[in-house]
Amino acid sequence: MDTEPTNEWIDAEARADRAHQLYDQGRWPEAAAELRAAISVHPHNPAWHFNLALTLEAMGDYSAACESFTQALAIDADDLETLNCLGVNLTRLGKYAEALEQFHRMEEIDSAYEPSYCNRIVTYAEMGDHEKAELMFYLARQVKEECPACYFNIGGSLYARGLYDRAIDCWEQALRLDANHPYANLRIAEACWDKGDLARARRHYQAELQADEADLDMRLDYGQLLMEMNLDAEAARQFQTIVDRDGDNATAYLCLGQLAWRKGELASAAEHYRKVLGIAPKFPGAHVRLAEVLLRQGSVQDAARHLVYELKNCGSDPDRLQEVGRLLLEARQVRRANEVLRRLVRLRPCDANAQHNLAVSFFMMERLKDGIRHCRRALKLKPEYPMALYNLALAHQRLGQIPRARRYVARAMTMAPKDSNIRRLSQRLRSPGFWARLRSRWSSSYHKDPS
Repeated sequence: MDTEPTNEWIDAEARADRAHQLYDQGRWPEAAAELRAAISVHPHNPAWHFNLALTLEAMGDYSAACESFTQALAIDADDLETLNCLGVNLTRLGKYAEALEQFHRMEEIDSAYEPSYCNRIVTYAEMGDHEKAELMFYLARQVKEECPACYFNIGGSLYARGLYDRAIDCWEQALRLDANHPYANLRIAEACWDKGDLARARRHYQAELQADEADLDMRLDYGQLLMEMNLDAEAARQFQTIVDRDGDNATAYLCLGQLAWRKGELASAAEHYRKVLGIAPKFPGAHVRLAEVLLRQGSVQDAARHLVYELKNCGSDPDRLQEVGRLLLEARQVRRANEVLRRLVRLRPCDANAQHNLAVSFFMMERLKDGIRHCRRALKLKPEYPMALYNLALAHQRLGQIPRARRYVARAMTMAPKDSNIRRLSQRLRSPGFWARLRSRWSSSYHKDPS
């Protein structure tokens, strides 16, 4: 009668040991299954609940991890490591008040337990209370003078405030104390990128990738940095590595499409953008990018279809509205472009390019006075705007107001004397009666903003 429970216990112990091996191999779902089986036999072992929580944390399931840490604490309420891990995961979930409760509890149990201060740095920083974050940093250092995690955590608080140099100093201190500190090189790279020091950012990305070459998100960021540095061949290698390892990475395919577009390889760009849409049909910007390629290939109707689809899903994102409006103009979907650009101008009334492109749409609809009004608004926002001056000259020429048209084109000439369209218009406006001959061709002579 007593042998069955004993066998069950031995089996549970074996499952827990196997879970440990699976965890070390990165086979986390299998490890979790083994631990759950062990816990079903002996639910009062806090270590198994703790190990299950760590496994769930590794899988990114922080809510379930918190539940398992809580179950471990129900058995051993004063275990500092479990309280600490619960506080960290509650912070990840944005449950800051609950996280602080765990850290305060740790301080009550043992005021010399440094993680209770160290990890509160992150919680307070996430809450935007950076004064308390710094207080925790100094309290932690009274317990442990040189803690790499403390320097790393306070670096995040400084970075959030835009204090990039101080943040970098702290992350370098973390690396001085622990040359392999996770993500320290990555954070330095991000701060250097934000500062505009791209070469230094590149070096730190390379250092982080040497330590963790399997991190595809970091590799993706690194590839985008290389694109910004115009190191396209190296960027392409990074993105290709990503799609070789993760064939469903839509962002990497989008970047490969952008690189192909830069090289003028339209068919390759279109292929990559279609792969993006095959993975994620509503991927932000993918329909716009494909539409731009199709327009260059002369497939105007297909391009317009993709632009309409993008429009249905872009909501009130000003950058996407700007792109869609510009390309709808190019696809001669003028009324729809006008609707989009009016939405954009309501969102960004001080955007000179948006005002100008809206003006162009009105010009194309033969609503010259509306177009002139928005062109003038664009010039108030951006006085050095030769395209707006050019289009105003065309509009006034169309209205027969030749002296005014000449004044606008003369101003445009001072800003862009080598622009062939401006020079040609200036020459033609010198010919009496030229405007009358050009009247019927005005709508095909506009310039929209290319950005």
